[in-house]
Amino acid sequence: YAVAHGNSGMKNFVHARNRNDGSLNTWRHSLEEYSQYVDKKGTKLLSDGQDGILVRSQVTTVPLFGECGALKPGVTFVKMDCEGAEVDILLSQESSQSSYWLDVTNLVFEWSFTKERRIQKFHQAVRNLQSAGFTVVYEGQGSWWDTPESN
Repeated sequence: YAVAHGNSGMKNFVHARNRNDGSLNTWRHSLEEYSQYVDKKGTKLLSDGQDGILVRSQVTTVPLFGECGALKPGVTFVKMDCEGAEVDILLSQESSQSSYWLDVTNLVFEWSFTKERRIQKFHQAVRNLQSAGFTVVYEGQGSWWDTPESN
């Protein structure tokens, strides 16, 4: 199953195309609602090993927070990799409240600026986590970084 923001249910999981050099894609994928991958029906692609129509499969999703959520009492470390849903989870109201994190004291996540480019949203996620009691440390500031809100 995949962790998503909101309710449990079935969602489309999109597998990106194979690489232009013919290497099989085993790592690029996303829940469809967060995907930047699109079908290219009728388009000549760079490699004969690529399909114009992306492969999709159905996956069961569960929320991270709440009684039916993926977080359970006793869990202290979370490595969040939610196939694109990280942004919505970290921007949710629940993420700013320590009670929703139960016993989690350490959280590692990846923020994809290809999916959410607005630095203000990243800063909001940082503020949410700080409100929940986390100390937030990050690296990787690019030339686009807006220093006025970097604290």
